[in-house]
Amino acid sequence: MKICVFAPDLPYPPNRGGRADVWRRILALRVLGHQVALVCLVEPDGHPLAPTAADLAAVDAVVVQRFSFPMRRSAWRTLRQLAMAWRTPWHAATRVPAADEQRQLQVLLDDFAPDLLWLDGPWFGRVVLAALQRGRARLAYRSHNIEHQYLARQAAVALRWRDRLAWRMACWGLARFERQLMDRADAVYDISVDDLAFWQRRGVKRLYWLPPLPEQVLAGATVPDPIPGEVVFVGNLATPNNVRGVQFLLCEVMPLLRTRRPGTAVSIVGSRPGDEVRAWAVQAGATLHADVAEPMRHLHGAAVLVNPVMTGSGVQLKMLDMLMTDRPIVTTTQGTRGLPAEAVALLQVADTAEAFAGAVVEALNGGTIDVLTRSRVRQQFSVDGLGTALRHLAPGLPVPALPAVVETSTASARGPR
Repeated sequence: MKICVFAPDLPYPPNRGGRADVWRRILALRVLGHQVALVCLVEPDGHPLAPTAADLAAVDAVVVQRFSFPMRRSAWRTLRQLAMAWRTPWHAATRVPAADEQRQLQVLLDDFAPDLLWLDGPWFGRVVLAALQRGRARLAYRSHNIEHQYLARQAAVALRWRDRLAWRMACWGLARFERQLMDRADAVYDISVDDLAFWQRRGVKRLYWLPPLPEQVLAGATVPDPIPGEVVFVGNLATPNNVRGVQFLLCEVMPLLRTRRPGTAVSIVGSRPGDEVRAWAVQAGATLHADVAEPMRHLHGAAVLVNPVMTGSGVQLKMLDMLMTDRPIVTTTQGTRGLPAEAVALLQVADTAEAFAGAVVEALNGGTIDVLTRSRVRQQFSVDGLGTALRHLAPGLPVPALPAVVETSTASARGPR
């Protein structure tokens, strides 16, 4: 099957959860024998986050065609987005190409002739709806979050007023737009069992649970050269919910932890830490590992894994990567969101600084895990599951014989959420 994936941005390097989820699925689609084209937005040349030639080459080695166009920032562009706001949410308007880019994209779609348009989140929704009018492709909508709720929660916990305003603006018209895309889709795949139930109660049809793929499903059962650590958090360090979680861990939990167990070492591993995160790490005496190439080495070297994040939506990909280890896991209730009950039962859940510190100390002092149960729960997160999901759209698809280990590039699936 020919599948054109519309991703919010270039999913490589997969150094944060949203990117990692898209990239791992593209790799899995290739393993399942499908041809994949990619449409995405990128930062322009000269921007600090612009993709490198090596990044683009890594993507082009996997997909058969790629169309990526640059983010444009100008007063005219802002006015254009405001003019579209009555029917297209802010971030979706950002991803409507200029006229010449739209013609180039149409040439790609005509040449590739996809059987399926795979829309990751609502952000390329306007482009996909236009493409559906010109071809016979079916539409699969992948829901990463209840986006209108997720963005509102990010606004609530953002540290700066400008960030709060930007997140709020991004919510305009988003609930209606999400529902429009879901109603148009031939299948809706939700990352979270909790979010799936939310949409079911609101009458969304053709709705299925499709969890993310943990890195080890693609990279193999062992991680070479784990990096030792005691208490380890791995996650991107830019989104407001993760930043607030790190603040809770370093400023509230860590003093209690050090009182109960002096000398305990805490490591923060993640991408794009801001000045606040760096300052909190210094003040708390924690070790900050910024923008590391292989965060999974820190996960597998930890004595205890923690997720102190209090707000969000969907499933936090970091939780699935944690479950692929044989380490005790301490998390907030938010970290359990979207996971099946049998996975939640494997976690130590604590929502106050006192309880969180106590759970970490207990785990460090000899906490054990049920390895057999954890191994059984892991089977729900597999490439086979993606193949089953696609058969909702094309029941006659053959079931391929999957290799025990998927061969990928060395950075194929890095980056927790």
